[in-house]
Amino acid sequence: MNTTTRQPSFYDRLFPALAEPALRRYACGQVVSVLGSWTQNITLNLLVYHLSGMASVLALLNFLLYGPQLVVAPLAGSRIHSANARRTTLCVLGTSMLLTMSLLTLWLLGLLGVKLILLHALAIGMSSAVETPSRQMLLVTSLLDQRLTSNAVAMNTMVYNVGRMVGPSIAGFVYPAFGPGAAFGVYACALAVMALCVRSMKTTGAPRAARADSGLRDAVGYVMSDAFSARYLPILACIGLFAASYQTLVPLLADRAYHNAAHYTGLFFAAAGSGSLSAAVLLSSAWGPRASARLLALAPWSAIAALLVLASTNDIGLSIPAFYALGFSLTFSATSTNATIQQRCPEQVRGGLVGMYGMAYNGTMPFGYLLAGTAAEALGVRNTFSVMAFVLASCVVAIHVLHHIRLRRSGAQ
Repeated sequence: MNTTTRQPSFYDRLFPALAEPALRRYACGQVVSVLGSWTQNITLNLLVYHLSGMASVLALLNFLLYGPQLVVAPLAGSRIHSANARRTTLCVLGTSMLLTMSLLTLWLLGLLGVKLILLHALAIGMSSAVETPSRQMLLVTSLLDQRLTSNAVAMNTMVYNVGRMVGPSIAGFVYPAFGPGAAFGVYACALAVMALCVRSMKTTGAPRAARADSGLRDAVGYVMSDAFSARYLPILACIGLFAASYQTLVPLLADRAYHNAAHYTGLFFAAAGSGSLSAAVLLSSAWGPRASARLLALAPWSAIAALLVLASTNDIGLSIPAFYALGFSLTFSATSTNATIQQRCPEQVRGGLVGMYGMAYNGTMPFGYLLAGTAAEALGVRNTFSVMAFVLASCVVAIHVLHHIRLRRSGAQ
């Protein structure tokens, strides 16, 4: 009897984690879910601006949508492990469905005003903060081959960035053509698809006997003792606070420097999104671990250089590559740090670490948005880019210096 061994295809070599059936199901659901999530969030922004006409209310809306990551994500992550990740994810999806249907019902009844939207935004933000660690834990613990962890985490980021690029475009079409109700309906359908995919997945972990309330303390202790986590999680927090906040400045730069807000805002976001997608594709490929090891330390400096270019030029031929480099650097730093931490950490602290990662990056960004907007009004857009670059560089240098001092002290003992 002749047996033949199937040769790995180009896609198997490029994205090895796709060999896992659970990963394929997860990715399909995640694509639909992320597209729907961005469609709803952008629709809420458009609706709030239409109802209030105030930029301050928009800032508050986005703070409520993303701010809970700072507190809720690490607390929730410390209580999520391989045994309850699937159940927790399904509960969060159910909660999100209820909130979306509430928005849809209120809109159809003509009762959806700014205050009710803000209350829903707070609930959505808290739900999303629980969802981040639960989904990542589900993704990792569903893998049969744990060596594919880094690749799977990077692919998850790639899917997220595809949604970030396409979702706003869907909202921009659906909202004026069919109204907010249609966007809420789109997200409800997307949540149903994700729930079906999650129900079909099985995790590989067994229930833990560890106390739930010790999870966060264990995760903090691990970060303090692990050289990589203690170094790169603070750097990631600084990147989220002082570099990812560039998004607040894009419309101002497009309007005040290039005098065409609508055209150049879309162009700059597309360039940054392309950079993010490129980083995610690189890290999700078979070459990802090698690229992460070689380039992670350089990524913050690439972001700093891009900020300095944006602070100093009116040349569109330089600004577009700078936004591309900025998007690449941010996604590379966040994804590589997350994947490396999850690859190295013990199972009992994984959930807490995923939550701390969400706190370090996603949780700091809303505060960065507020800081960048305030600074731009006081200093101007160009000067704000310069200050962001200077402060980020100072923070990165300080973290590296403290890291080396700590290593020398531990070596001397």
